[in-house]
Amino acid sequence: MPRQPVRSVAVVGGGVAGLAVAAALGDHTRVVVHEAQPERATTGWPLVLGPWARPALHALGILEPVVRAGAPVGPGRLFALDGRPLTRAHDAHLLAVPRPALLAALSAAASSRGVRVVDGEVTDPSTLDADLVLGADGVRSRVRALVDPRAGERVATPWVALRGRLAAAPPRRDVGEYWGPGLLAGLVPAPGGGYWFTTHRSDLGPEPLAVGPVLAQARAVGRDAAPAIRALLGEEAVLDHATATRLWLAPPLRHYVRGRYVLLGDAAHAMTPNLGRGAGEALVDAASLAAHVVRGRPLWEWQARRLPATRMARTASSLVMRAATAEHGAGLRDGVLRLSLGGAAPRGGRR
Repeated sequence: MPRQPVRSVAVVGGGVAGLAVAAALGDHTRVVVHEAQPERATTGWPLVLGPWARPALHALGILEPVVRAGAPVGPGRLFALDGRPLTRAHDAHLLAVPRPALLAALSAAASSRGVRVVDGEVTDPSTLDADLVLGADGVRSRVRALVDPRAGERVATPWVALRGRLAAAPPRRDVGEYWGPGLLAGLVPAPGGGYWFTTHRSDLGPEPLAVGPVLAQARAVGRDAAPAIRALLGEEAVLDHATATRLWLAPPLRHYVRGRYVLLGDAAHAMTPNLGRGAGEALVDAASLAAHVVRGRPLWEWQARRLPATRMARTASSLVMRAATAEHGAGLRDGVLRLSLGGAAPRGGRR
C-alpha cells in the first residue's frame, strides 16, 4: 500500500480490538466504528490481562481506569483434576477486568477523540467508503474473506466451555487451573467475587448450546475432580447463571493485510483461552497498528511483527488445551509439570 495520508478509517466491530484501534486513531483521522450488536457491550465474563497489555493500555490513555476497575488475580497454581498441586503458587501479575468496564473505558476514549459509532451489521465490508477497512469483527469476521478468500469461515474445535459467577472470591488455596483427564477447570478471583470455568470435549450442538446438557457432561467427566470443582458443578444455581459455548478458532492465516483491508484481534487470530492472551493481544494489535498508520509506515511492517507473535500464541494455546484435557498420559504430564514449573510439595507436606 503506498505511503499516503490515511484520511478515513472504517472499523468493522466495536469490541475490544475495534474500540481500541478507533481510540488510538481518533485524534489523527476520521474514524467510524460499525457495531452489529451494541447490547453486548454490557455483557460478558471478566477478561484477564497480562503485563504485556499494559503498554497498550497506557498508549490508549486508559491504563488507570482499567486498573481501578479490575482486580489482581494474585498467586495461583496448576492442580491435577483431583486437587493434587502440580506447581507452587506463582503470581503472574494478571489483572481480571470486567468486560463491560474495559469496553466502557475504550468507548469513552474513542468518543473523546471524535470517533463515530454506527449501530448496524456490515454485510459487505467492500462497500465501505474509507481509505482503510479494519476487520475487528471477531471469529465470524466478514472482513477476513477479503484478506484471504480461503479463510472466511471460522474453525470449530472439539471443546465446549462452561463459565459461571462466584459470589465470593475463591479461597486462595484453590485458585488456579485443574487439568484432566478429560476436563479442564479453573477458579479465578475477579471484581465482585470471581468466576469459574470448565472445558471438555463434546459433540453437543448445534449452537446455541443449552447449559443443562453441557453441565451434565462436565459433571460426569469431573466426577473425581477436586472437592472445590465438584461443589460448584453440583450447585443447581449453576443453571441460572452459567453460559455454555463451543470454542472456535480463526483459521491459520499467512497475512493480515491485503490492500486497504486489515485484520486484528479475534478476526485475525482467535485462539483457545488457555493462555489468557486474547484480549491482551487485541489491545497490542490495535495500539501497534495505529502507531504504524499515524507514522505513515507500511502495513506489511506491522504484519511482519504481529503475525509471528500471534501465530505462536494461537498454537501454544491449542497445545496447552490438548495437554490440559488429555485423557491418556496424565501421570507423565503431571510429572513433567512438577519438574519444569517449580514442583509442589507432596500432599500434607510443606508448600
